Amino acid sequence: MNFLKNNLKPILFYTFYACLLMFSTIGDFNLFDWDEINFAESSREMLVSNNFSQVMINFEPFHEKPPLFFWLQVLSFKIFGVSSFAARFPNALLSIIIPVLLFKIGSQIKNTTFGWIWSIIFIAGFLPNLYFRTGIIDPYFNLFIFLSIYFFFIYSKSHHLKHVFLSSFFAGLAILTKGPVGLLIVLLSCFIYQILNNKKVPLKHVFLFFVMVVLVSSPWYFFELLNKGPWFIVEFLQYQIELFSHPVAGHQQPIYYHFVIVLIGCLPFSFFAFKNAFIDSGSGIPFEKMMRIVLWVVLILFTIVTTKIVHYSSMAYLPLSFLGSIEIYKLYSGKSFNRFLKYSLFIIGVFIGIILMLSFYVLIHKKDFLINSINDLYIQNLLDVELYWFGWEWIIPSLFILGSFIWLTIFKSKILFSLFSYSLIIGLLFSLLSKFIVPNVENLIQGSAVSFFREISNEKKYLTTVGYKSYAHYFYSELDELKLTDSLYIKKNDILRYNFESNSLNDLDRKEKSRLNSHILSWLINGEVDRVVYFATKNNKPIKQLENAKNLEVVKNLGGYKIYKRQLK
Repeated sequence: MNFLKNNLKPILFYTFYACLLMFSTIGDFNLFDWDEINFAESSREMLVSNNFSQVMINFEPFHEKPPLFFWLQVLSFKIFGVSSFAARFPNALLSIIIPVLLFKIGSQIKNTTFGWIWSIIFIAGFLPNLYFRTGIIDPYFNLFIFLSIYFFFIYSKSHHLKHVFLSSFFAGLAILTKGPVGLLIVLLSCFIYQILNNKKVPLKHVFLFFVMVVLVSSPWYFFELLNKGPWFIVEFLQYQIELFSHPVAGHQQPIYYHFVIVLIGCLPFSFFAFKNAFIDSGSGIPFEKMMRIVLWVVLILFTIVTTKIVHYSSMAYLPLSFLGSIEIYKLYSGKSFNRFLKYSLFIIGVFIGIILMLSFYVLIHKKDFLINSINDLYIQNLLDVELYWFGWEWIIPSLFILGSFIWLTIFKSKILFSLFSYSLIIGLLFSLLSKFIVPNVENLIQGSAVSFFREISNEKKYLTTVGYKSYAHYFYSELDELKLTDSLYIKKNDILRYNFESNSLNDLDRKEKSRLNSHILSWLINGEVDRVVYFATKNNKPIKQLENAKNLEVVKNLGGYKIYKRQLK
């Protein structure tokens, strides 16, 4: 009751914010390949198979992720039904929970004003606001890591065992959400903090920490180990090592990739935090040192990791927003607003707004010019999809320009009012984009394929992609789990036994699984099937195996996708 009473205003504000600007639009467009559909499909398969202990894709073991986030999506699916809204709802709920927690923590370590600044500036950041509208794992993963580090910091001041338990509890949840890298970030950050402060943690407290982490995170791993054997743990660890050692799925970027993503993606607070990321601000807040350490641990760690995906460094958003809030609080307390920073924020906001307005104007009103000016046939086919515009949507990015005027005009004189206004403008901007522009963009990218998958969702069929990887066909065509009597199930087991001398898919490595899929594709084209078979391809890469098959017909060729069908004789 005290928590509700002391935090009623932020709870009401962020609930209003979420209901008006988050929940209202997160279901207005389909899930995007890869991660969103990947995770939603795994959650759907949990529901269909009634198997909540194992994460699966195409009803086969998916060893790359632990199950906690999928359980949250399953709960959401049970409440709202299987949909893009339900897949994104767990993260949208965090647009209330995380800002309220930041307000609470900021109020405790400084004062109420600082709590408001930190919570508002975080939700006003481009990428943090965007991720609340997605169905990816990272927002929960980051929250658990942050809380684990925060309670360790409190422990370092109080030495109360309850803070050790809280820190280890959330570290265990982080492991159960995305894997051991969560614990790695916690341990590196806390170890460096203790070294720099010349402090030691008693061995019995270290022991208790790890015991609690194991108790929270291990039951599911042990359950899988007992039921599936050691292959699961081996494959899971191998995948984690692959992420660090070489690019997975082609995600290779330059060494400065995450630094640029964080700087641009976390506008405006990244600009305020820039100086404080390198040197002590003199704020007198001990938590500042911990946040600076966490920021650099995340950036350096994921710079070392060879696989570079934009949300891998998203844990940096929380400490960076804290460091930015320190600078904004100084401005609130009377420090002069640096003219370079003021005009930089204004110019960047105007520039982004103008670029997006011009891009959307060309897409809406000059699509023929765009098609004729691009030589890539695949992109031309994508752009050829019929879209439905009102005609004024290109004006929406002007909200970037409106927001940038806040930094130039009223910010220094009315800081809190400016932050509230800016956060509402950013929220409104993303909501309008989600309502009027993103559905058409999504339709360009994958709409023709998704619409076809929906059309055949009630058919008894086999469906596979050829020449590209996707999860959309599983989710939107509602592929069912194979039964023991299905010819594809029987054929898979025959290929495993005779071609690989194995009784389980779990025994195969990645190359062997690729060879298995080639055998299955040949059988789906020429073998004795018991269902209609569909093959989805992208028409920028002609698949000769399909083109030369005389028993296949093209049933759809639109928007960059070509669908082949094999009739059941």
